[in-house]
Amino acid sequence: MKLWLLTLATTCIAAQPAAAERMLDEYGHRSHGDRTPAVTMDEPGLRKTPLPADWHPLGPFGGDADDVAASPTDPDIVLAGLAPSSGSGTMYRSTDGGATWTQVPDLAGEDVYDIEFTPGGIVYAGTGHGPWKSTDGGVNWTQIDLGIGLNQQTFEVEIDPSDADTIWVGVADAMGNNPYNVMVSINGGTTWTDRTPAMGSPMGCEGISVDPNDPNSLFACFGGGFGGGQVWFSSDGGASWANRSSGIPANPLFDVVYDGTRALLCGGQNFGSQVVGVYLSTNDGVTWTPLHDASWTSKAINDLDVDPNDSDIIYAATDGKGLFRSTDGGTNWSFSVGGTSNLTVRSVRFAPGSSTNIYLGNGSTAVYRSTDGGANFYQSAAGIGSLNVVDIAANPNDCEEFAIAFQGLNDGGVYTSTNAGTGWVLAALPATRFNTVGFAPDGTLYAISDGPTTVAPEGLYRRNIDDTWTCIGPDQGTYFESELVALWFSETDSTLIMTGGADFGVAGFEATVWRSTDTGANWTKVYEGTADHEDVADIVFTGTAMLAGYVNYGGPQIGGILRSDDGGDSWSASSTGLDAGRQVRDLEVAGSTIYTADEDLGHGGLFASTDDGLSWSNAGFTGQVHGVVVDPVDMDNIFLLQKSGTRVYMSEDGGGSFAAYNTGLAAAGTVQALKYVHDVCDWLLVASTTGSWMTLVQGLAADLDGDGDVDQADLGILLASYGINGDGDIDGDGDTDQADLGILLSQYNMDC
Repeated sequence: MKLWLLTLATTCIAAQPAAAERMLDEYGHRSHGDRTPAVTMDEPGLRKTPLPADWHPLGPFGGDADDVAASPTDPDIVLAGLAPSSGSGTMYRSTDGGATWTQVPDLAGEDVYDIEFTPGGIVYAGTGHGPWKSTDGGVNWTQIDLGIGLNQQTFEVEIDPSDADTIWVGVADAMGNNPYNVMVSINGGTTWTDRTPAMGSPMGCEGISVDPNDPNSLFACFGGGFGGGQVWFSSDGGASWANRSSGIPANPLFDVVYDGTRALLCGGQNFGSQVVGVYLSTNDGVTWTPLHDASWTSKAINDLDVDPNDSDIIYAATDGKGLFRSTDGGTNWSFSVGGTSNLTVRSVRFAPGSSTNIYLGNGSTAVYRSTDGGANFYQSAAGIGSLNVVDIAANPNDCEEFAIAFQGLNDGGVYTSTNAGTGWVLAALPATRFNTVGFAPDGTLYAISDGPTTVAPEGLYRRNIDDTWTCIGPDQGTYFESELVALWFSETDSTLIMTGGADFGVAGFEATVWRSTDTGANWTKVYEGTADHEDVADIVFTGTAMLAGYVNYGGPQIGGILRSDDGGDSWSASSTGLDAGRQVRDLEVAGSTIYTADEDLGHGGLFASTDDGLSWSNAGFTGQVHGVVVDPVDMDNIFLLQKSGTRVYMSEDGGGSFAAYNTGLAAAGTVQALKYVHDVCDWLLVASTTGSWMTLVQGLAADLDGDGDVDQADLGILLASYGINGDGDIDGDGDTDQADLGILLSQYNMDC
């Protein structure tokens, strides 16, 4: 018998009851009966030896798509530009209308904000390092120098509708250090001329729109923020400009659409309630009329587009509330159309000349597409592996059920999988930043949102039996006042939940621990620190004491560990022996040993306590450690997480030595969480800025009788150890063989 096959059989048997036993409990979760094996770690031959690391991506597909554009010469060619808040962006290319995507090598690592095709198929992209140009449909790219020095971050590209060689670009202000914010080329990007309005101080240009019938008439809008944000009009090709910001909120403006008669303007962001909405002008911006009203569920509008065949049909892309649509020129609007209610839509684009094909570039969920004029939108992102996954968890009662928390700048959500990551479903949650997911011992899924509160309340959300979600707090008020991240469930009391993090804003910035003794119906703040900018990062129970690890971003930059001997009623410092600049990110209880991951720069490491958290000592690793997990069966197997570099380390001797365990993780980006899944298949799971990743860890050693061979005798011992038909002869033919294993796998409904 092959080693790997017996390994999988071993790890699956421990958790999977007979098919008749797989029924729903009172919570609607699958019941799994007794999972305690007859064989224990004390018997010889059962030591676990991890397999070599072989990390591979699980998805889900996604990423922060700032723009999606289809070619006018070949509608099957579609480009998607990604500019994630978590790190470097890229471009993806599709040759089948957006069904599947591959990364464009020339733009790997480039934040891509805007994509524009000329009528002849030449394409320009605005990126973090200026504009780029492709003459072969986006396969190969050449960088264009604007001639303005290092600060060439390009947010906007506009091609003159009457002259494809005339290219306008909107450039960032580089925190007020770059005065060249609007530039134009009349020779396809060979040379450039500054056309920035006299705004007084630099301001990044987010949108440009040229009259299709008069190339001298154009609008430009600018980002700004907290008192910034302007819109300007020129009637002489940018030689002079008129400030047309009167009547518009002085908040960030992101797009303007101009046809020579009508100008549509939008902007706003949820952060700081810097909302704008959508405005209309029919006199070149002299006056503006709001098209939004009090009924709008969002006035943070990122982008606009108009049906190329019907100017009365207007789409507005919103932050967290999906896509809004008007079919009468902006008089009346429908909200969250086409099933987009939980999306942060960064861009909306009709395919050239089409009223039916529409592409959305979304925060986190990448590309959505409609082929029926916006009646229905569906995700079309296969191959886009750039989702910023910040946490991952597996159901303790069904280890093929995963959940991940993801987030962008001001959006996010939760995906779940019931087949170990083969397929994923977006949870019906608000499009807020989710930073933590966790399954309670009974299998109930919880997730923590940390805003923005303009979309939905922050706090802990619980999944109900019908897959709806309920926010259960703790919520201290109408503002963003609780930034939570830690989550702990009692193994013995299903009503007891604890969460931690920090207060925020008007509530202060102190570290906090909250406790609920009625499954989230009511909460008590059982700990509030005295120093600003401290955050509780993890909470564990040792069997007798509660421990909470915390980090500090304030003046001292020193975190540590809190300890409670009374179930969380009172807390005291318990950091003796930790690094002087300690930043405690993660805690792990492994029998009588508690491990802590210290992420202090230069002095951190893995620390351990054998006296219930009263004192600590280095456990064999020095350097920044973001996470730690221990094999629950063989506790000599310890795995460490670093956010970059080697990423994952492994020790097989209880911390005596560590070796890299990261084969395949080179493309994972920044890794942010590490989890060990035990029972069915022993896996390690990683959450990263490129999605989630998994590697299989060795199950119980297959040579159970110690004769040096992996054979049928070992299978007989294995089956007998779980009380299966005594000697493992399930079919009664007198032999313990592959037929018995087949029956076993079928009986236990195993897919692993």
